[in-house]
Amino acid sequence: MTKIFISFLCVVHSIGFANDYIHVDSRVRRYPHFKEIHDLGYRIQNDFKTDKERVRAAFIWLTINMTYERVIEENLNQKVYISFKDERAKHKQLRDIALNKIEKSFALRKGVCTDYSLILNELCMQFGLPTKVIVGVSKTEINSNISENLIKNHTWNAVQIGGTWQLMDPTWASGFIDTRSKKFVRKHIEHFFFTDPEDFAKHNLPNNEEWQLLREPVSAKEFYSAPYYYPEFFGKGIALSSNTNGILKKSDETINYIYFDKLPPQHGMYYMVHGTGELRRLGFKKLAKNAYVSKIRLKKKLYKDHSLLTVFMDEKPILNFKIEDLYTNQIIKKTPNNEQQKNPNSLDLK
Repeated sequence: MTKIFISFLCVVHSIGFANDYIHVDSRVRRYPHFKEIHDLGYRIQNDFKTDKERVRAAFIWLTINMTYERVIEENLNQKVYISFKDERAKHKQLRDIALNKIEKSFALRKGVCTDYSLILNELCMQFGLPTKVIVGVSKTEINSNISENLIKNHTWNAVQIGGTWQLMDPTWASGFIDTRSKKFVRKHIEHFFFTDPEDFAKHNLPNNEEWQLLREPVSAKEFYSAPYYYPEFFGKGIALSSNTNGILKKSDETINYIYFDKLPPQHGMYYMVHGTGELRRLGFKKLAKNAYVSKIRLKKKLYKDHSLLTVFMDEKPILNFKIEDLYTNQIIKKTPNNEQQKNPNSLDLK
């Protein structure tokens, strides 16, 4: 089973959106050191008046101050057990455990996705906003034979502002782990703040489908059999068709099709099969309006030892596809009604 590690080297330049928060980001970057999380929360409440600005301030503080690193307890895989007589006692114990975890990670300025999410959730609670830590999976592979019972490996956040729930992933927005140095590299990625639910469902799948915030939730099989989307894919005016599968077939006769429901006027793309080091231009045939199709033939002998194909645009990787032998796995096709950062030198932050 091919693992695809997420690259955070690409940043989505949502210029207009990010510019709305320049004054917020600038002020937060000048904040002094806070010993207690509630001191940070009070400062944010005093500095900013709107809910959006306060949530943005909390989010940015996390991305510029927290370091992704497992603490000793997590390296030892220690489990916490609780006993309770009623729901009230259960809630209190869980709350105490969460607060203890928040205090430790806030003091150390380090943690994993759970710590990032708990801190952001606590600050949003202090602002008086409905808030939720979402548990689910982050996409780290393309697999057509995935089970619906997935092992949860990631957490992120939802916050309600003005009656609308917004999705955020402060962990993925903060940076990546370099596989060579094994060190955290800070790299802000704007895409993971107030992300459109349709786009969010391409890389994060909640355990409870309600938190996809979609009218037609994506299934686990649809999620994993789709291509892998780099953050650079979003905001470019590109939309893949539901007919495009994330798994390409390797054969001397078979032609693979990548269908686009929408492309920008300038849509020059290249692709590379990992291991070959050779960039090839991706050709397009127009179907209707902005819809296009690209054809790729993967010769069995030439690509015998390679199982990953990356599509580039503006010299940035935007999509990954898995390459399988024609008869190795059964390919699951997606239905038209269910449309839906990876670099070998980086690891995903779970």
